[in-house]
Amino acid sequence: MGNTTDGDEGFMKELCKLKTMFREIYRFETALKKSLGLSINEALSLCSLEGGAKESRDLAHDLGISLSRISRIIGALEEKGLVRREVNKADKRKVIFSLSPEGKKRLADLQHRKLPFPTCT
Repeated sequence: MGNTTDGDEGFMKELCKLKTMFREIYRFETALKKSLGLSINEALSLCSLEGGAKESRDLAHDLGISLSRISRIIGALEEKGLVRREVNKADKRKVIFSLSPEGKKRLADLQHRKLPFPTCT
């Protein structure tokens, strides 16, 4: 374990870049929360729903997160009045989510907001 090769050092250098990336993403999310009251995942969920109603599994896939995580995000968005929950008319066992009128307004705000976007170099 004490011996490293050039490949190992290169890997560690790249891995350590993640620290900077995470720090920049954290700063961005802090600004997003302060400005619009949304986490990054909440904002990304609104963006995903812009194209129309989706099931939770489709939202989870779009964001690359677990079903349990998207359920918590959807719950938070529902509490904020940004997302509507409806029974799928084609298959009553399924639930679909869409933007509420307030969600559409918040998404428009998000699209026109100037926030310090992370620069991860």
